[in-house]
Amino acid sequence: MTTSYIKERVQELKAQKKLDRAKEEAERLAKENALAERKKLSDERIAMKQSAIDSGEVFVNTSTPVVEKTTSVVKETKKETKKTAKKAVKKTVTKVAPKKKGRPKSTKNKK
Repeated sequence: MTTSYIKERVQELKAQKKLDRAKEEAERLAKENALAERKKLSDERIAMKQSAIDSGEVFVNTSTPVVEKTTSVVKETKKETKKTAKKAVKKTVTKVAPKKKGRPKSTKNKK
């Protein structure tokens, strides 16, 4: 036999569970709508690029920056990396400990 406060608590839990489910459903729908909107924008950009390509235009992707390095900068960075590598090798050299012998064999006589 259950008491009234237990019944009330069960009803409260059920009501809270319904609210939680409704909240999760709303979040799921919002996430799906956001994904659908992103997909739609992506498809529009792709269609625009494809139409430009089909019409024979040269399409330049302006979203990626162009980085040019001079040879002197490259040479300097190579020298610096070689120096740091040599320093790292010198630091990592350690002494090797002598090997320990295994467990001594039993001296029991076999019969």
